[in-house]
Amino acid sequence: MKQILLCAVSLLVSLTANATDMLSNSDVNARWRTTAISVKGGGQSPSVVTLLKAFHQALPTWVVGEVLSQNDLPAKGTKRSGSALTLKSDEEDELTIIIDPANGYAEYTALTDVDQMTCCMWRRTNGHRIFAVSLYEQHDPVQHLLCWYDYDPQTETMKAELSPVDQYKKPFSDLEIGWTLPRRGTDFVIHEYYSFPDEANVDLVYSWDGMEHHFAKTLIGDFEYQYFVDSDWQRASEQDFTEMAIVDLDGSPVLCMKDADDNWLMFGEFKGRMQTIGVTDEMHRLQGIFHVQPEADAPWTAKDLVALTRDMMHICYYVVCRDGRISYFVTDEPQTDDEDVISGYTPTITGYGAKDESIHIIHASKAGKLKIEPQWRKFEFRK
Repeated sequence: MKQILLCAVSLLVSLTANATDMLSNSDVNARWRTTAISVKGGGQSPSVVTLLKAFHQALPTWVVGEVLSQNDLPAKGTKRSGSALTLKSDEEDELTIIIDPANGYAEYTALTDVDQMTCCMWRRTNGHRIFAVSLYEQHDPVQHLLCWYDYDPQTETMKAELSPVDQYKKPFSDLEIGWTLPRRGTDFVIHEYYSFPDEANVDLVYSWDGMEHHFAKTLIGDFEYQYFVDSDWQRASEQDFTEMAIVDLDGSPVLCMKDADDNWLMFGEFKGRMQTIGVTDEMHRLQGIFHVQPEADAPWTAKDLVALTRDMMHICYYVVCRDGRISYFVTDEPQTDDEDVISGYTPTITGYGAKDESIHIIHASKAGKLKIEPQWRKFEFRK
């Protein structure tokens, strides 16, 4: 790996004189849609490397140049499998360069903040090609960039087209998304990154019909959860959930899942794992999600939300949330006399032990009830 890094450093030094010729993601973003790219000698069946070279000639970037250099002069340690070249480090940064003409794919990836890229190609039934280049530059205003072209073999020219990302509408304006270009298969995948534990994030799969990509299905990773921190851990894939929704909880997204019997659960992150915020099923009934009224000397603020679920045993579960995350739980459990008549309630608190956690929030004046209207859609658990 040290040899690879030394080579990379020396190459960077050698490119310093030509640094002004290399474009940033912002530069490429400003030009690629209006730049028709000539692919001299592309012909009817251009390779992914041929299209990548034409892209680099028109819109040169450091990272694409690195991939093309590896194609022309493979570094020591490069492994060959058929026509594919793979250079992979065994160090923590996991630098990987793959050039796979047979599958119409190439990549330069790492776990450091170095520029990265992937590219791939789809064959259209009309003889054209779709060529996509994904560029990542951590310290650029345009951190992630996807360039999407149609290659016409008659004119040997690539022209910009709308990608699935261009046509995708974010459900939340500040939602971070990513995407995956396939090395094998033809699916294009958009990743939605919420504040859930990583395994519960959402993938949107677009299938290829020979000419275009079309939305096909929603995938969610399987995860474990508890009912209000006081039950055994449950696995989501074992609960017969068939539909999901991302709900706007006062400007922050939370995950809801529903089964065929209209039982549904709302989930939030607490201590790195999923917990229920609210539940409506045969044993529980979500009473509502409320803003609380700030009070003098009270530790809660107008930013706090309280979700109240009551179960068949008259236990009340109050879940305090802020910015879509669970802050703490208050469980208000009934006490009964010798004749099983409820004589009072005893609240208990479960949280992080922060100073602003208070059992008294369950008695705070309500400042308004949120209207929750999940837009349900079918989904599958990611395998």
